[in-house]
Amino acid sequence: MTVSTSGGIPTVADPALYKSVGKKDLDRNDFMKLFVTQLQYQDPTKPMDTYEMSSQLAQFSSMDATLKMKESMDQLLDFQTSQNNLSLMGLLGRTVEARGNQVSVDAGTVNPTSFELAGACDTCVVEIMDSGGHVVRKLDLGNLDPGRRQLAWDGNNDGGAPVADGSYSYTVRATDSRGQAVSYNAYTSGKVTGIAFAGGSTVLTVDHSASVGADKVVTVQ
Repeated sequence: MTVSTSGGIPTVADPALYKSVGKKDLDRNDFMKLFVTQLQYQDPTKPMDTYEMSSQLAQFSSMDATLKMKESMDQLLDFQTSQNNLSLMGLLGRTVEARGNQVSVDAGTVNPTSFELAGACDTCVVEIMDSGGHVVRKLDLGNLDPGRRQLAWDGNNDGGAPVADGSYSYTVRATDSRGQAVSYNAYTSGKVTGIAFAGGSTVLTVDHSASVGADKVVTVQ
């Protein structure tokens, strides 16, 4: 193995050393390993001078301080996340309104859901779908003015039979007098019956079945 220096940093020609590290980012142990290797393989006729050694030790000290700061920040972030999760537990049993097109049917009752049209429409059809994406009910609402309104769904399918309890979603297909699509925002409301923390995000279960992200909540009662 051949080791040389350039600007006080060891350069290792033998790739075996890199292979033994086995990662892109070096930590304090890797740095010391390179430093000791450099001392072992330095040219005896040209030993590392005091200034160069002090410079490399200063680099190690700076790197070590940075790593300790990162570890402290990670611990602080974990603590903050746990505190946020703890505060969100207070939503259990509370009624919330959140952005989203989820509809929950619990014990045959449909949770309050509304949508807000950005403009007037000549035609408006709402398609309600089950968890598998199958349309269970179509509501023809005709022409509507812009604004917000409740989704008047009685929980029955197109055949007039009650749908099973669970989570549903809906799509509003509205067009204006020129046949252009009219945009809308959807909102769902209900009692928070569960909270899940996963992948750095928080998901609320509303009325035992509908799922909404905690970041989508707009009001809490």
